[in-house]
Formats: sequence, structure tokens, C-alpha cells
Amino acid sequence: MDGKSKTTPEYSVVRGGVLDPYEEKVVRTYEDDPADWHKVLGEHLLFEWGVYNHPDSPRPVSLDEAGIRFFERQLELAGLTATSRPPLRRILDLGCGWGYIMRDLADRFPECPLIDGINISPQQLDYCARYLAGHRLTDRTRLYLCNGRDVDLISDRGHPYDLVVARGVFTHFPRDTYETCLAALARRTAPGGLLVISDTLFKSPEGYESAIPDEVDRLACGNRKSPAYFAGTIEGAGFTIEDMRVLPSNTDVAHWFLETRSNIETWFPDGVTGALEDLRVTALNMSVALLTDQVSAYSVVARRDER
Repeated sequence: MDGKSKTTPEYSVVRGGVLDPYEEKVVRTYEDDPADWHKVLGEHLLFEWGVYNHPDSPRPVSLDEAGIRFFERQLELAGLTATSRPPLRRILDLGCGWGYIMRDLADRFPECPLIDGINISPQQLDYCARYLAGHRLTDRTRLYLCNGRDVDLISDRGHPYDLVVARGVFTHFPRDTYETCLAALARRTAPGGLLVISDTLFKSPEGYESAIPDEVDRLACGNRKSPAYFAGTIEGAGFTIEDMRVLPSNTDVAHWFLETRSNIETWFPDGVTGALEDLRVTALNMSVALLTDQVSAYSVVARRDER
């Protein structure tokens, strides 16, 4: 395997020569018991918003259903739901969370023999490994404990990615890590390959005003980025943006936040600590920012430039 790495039965550990000092902050965000996260987020543990205002069915819908709708919409915008789409031979889920999106990708693209997932949280990767094994996907998936800046060290450079999915992960990245990761992704993505992103961007990161007098970097999301900077980095790395839009709507993202807050207060009436408390506070704070148009969730579809 490329780079400095060692192997456990569940996942490979890949380390480059530069340590990211922000990494431990991200790791702590996901240390809580997955059973508690299930109560808050739903069965699929999707942590990247949802589409509620859907023409095919009225409200209410579950967090799981809303989250799946959002991902399906992104795949549609990327042209990956069309019957004429080209086959995919290798996929990367950058920041693979608890594994549901990897399972979903395996189901949607049965011709794809290899789906890689990277994450910096051992807690999430342990869960992800068991989850994928339970769905008999061990032979088609590989997991890596790997910082996003080191994605170029993942094995098999000769087999580039046809699709990279990065949903919510860049929110955690300091700017240097984000820029380094995009450059590495450009090296590892096939010419014409697709990058599908969901992330939270601030209209004016420097001028953002929190609804509460709070300087705490909750959920390791303090590295705010503007749409212009975010898009410019993608294009500067060697991708062409084909679609970039606010999605889900600010109203839908606020709905998601307030529903998760309600779940926390229902399931844990005596209060919570750690990341769950961060989410409880962030839910109200971000809902105000969304409804005052200071921040939005963006969906981005970009294509690797031909070389």
C-alpha cells in the first residue's frame, strides 16, 4: 500500500507526513455512542440535511426519507440516474460517516466493483465496517482511516475514481486541508470523472453574526467558507463546475436542524453533553442564520477536466 500505512481487520490506516492539528477536534465530534445518534438522526444516520418540500408526497417525512431524497436529487443533477450513464468502475466516499451512503452507492451502481470510504473517526469506521459486513458488501468496499489531505496515498493509483462523493466533510476542513485535498482528488479522479459535493457555505464568513453570544467551535464547523472561495478552489484544482445551487432550501435545512433538536430533547430530557449538546445548540443558532440568509447548504457537481 502507498504511503505509511498499517492494516487492521476492519480498515487500513493511511498517514502522510503532515499532521492536521484540527483533526482531533473532528474526531471528538463523532465519539458519542452510535445508538444515541440513531435516536437523533434516524436509522440511516444521515447527517447532511434533507429535502422535505417534494412534489410526490406531502409532509411529514422522516429524517431518513428526506436525506435520501436529497442525495437522489444530487445524483440526478450529476446525470447519474439516467439509463444512458456510463458505467462506474471505482467510487470514493470522502468522509463516509456511518456507511449508509456507501451501501446506497453499491445498490445504485451494481457494476462498480470497488467503493472506497475514508474517514478520520475510528468510531464511525468501526461502525461502518460492521454495517457494510452486515449487508454483505465487504468484497466491494474498502475503508481507510485517512485525513482528507492524504487521499492521494490511498492504494491503486492506476485505477482512478469515476465518482467522488463528499457530503458535509469539507465543512470540517481548515482552508489548507481543503485546498490540499482538492488537489489530491484531481490527481486521483479520472478525466471526465464526477465530484458530487454538499456543504454549508456562508455569504460573508468574516461578517457572520451568531444568534447567540457563543465563540465555541461546535461540531468542528468553525472553518467557514464563502461560495466564491469554495468554487474557486474546486476549479483551481482542475475541475469544471457543472452545477452549483442552494440545495436543500434554507427552509428545509432549518426544518432538519429543528427536528434533530426536538429528537435530542425528547430522547434525552435530562440533557446531553458533548457533540449532542453542540448539535442541540447549533440547531437553533443555524436555523436563525438560515432564515436570515447568512448561510445556505450548497450542492455542487463538478467534472474533472480532460487532460
